[in-house]
Amino acid sequence: MEVKLKEKDAADWVYRGEGAANIVLAYAGSSPAFIGKVMRIQKVERNGSSGSGCGARDQLSELTEKEKLLWRETKEIVSSPDREMAKQLYAKHVISPLLGPTHVDAGTRVLVSREFLESVEKRVISRRPSWRVDAAKVDIEHDSVLIMSDHSVFCHGKFFRLYAFFFLFIGIIFKLMTSHMLRL
Repeated sequence: MEVKLKEKDAADWVYRGEGAANIVLAYAGSSPAFIGKVMRIQKVERNGSSGSGCGARDQLSELTEKEKLLWRETKEIVSSPDREMAKQLYAKHVISPLLGPTHVDAGTRVLVSREFLESVEKRVISRRPSWRVDAAKVDIEHDSVLIMSDHSVFCHGKFFRLYAFFFLFIGIIFKLMTSHMLRL
């Protein structure tokens, strides 16, 4: 059974933070499928210009010919419909085999309704820094979000600082590798 989050489900997600391209929400509800998970929702710039790394629609939406040539042996990456999906598949098919699936969470795509995204936008706007609100908003044109493990929560009653640092380090390396890959 495929899950699709609807407007009423937005109440179960709370603002955690954001970067230039995504807003991150943590699950605060009671569904076992989402406990211990965070959601990455793409943003789009308010003024419509591209630039700060935000998911502007006028940026290339699919891989370039050089990228397709580079990843030709990984058919799923080459045939992905957009860059966001290609990044997730890169984590799944390239980074995860290198570092091991216990250290890399490529995430899972979950379908969402437009109403869900609109509700999230309304719910989190007061929690977001004003300069972030001025720059970008939730991209309500997307029909899916990325669900990943929340590595900031306590594990079995103990906080594993070493693991938290490790995942932060891996995240930074992954982001650098991904941005370098997409510039080729």
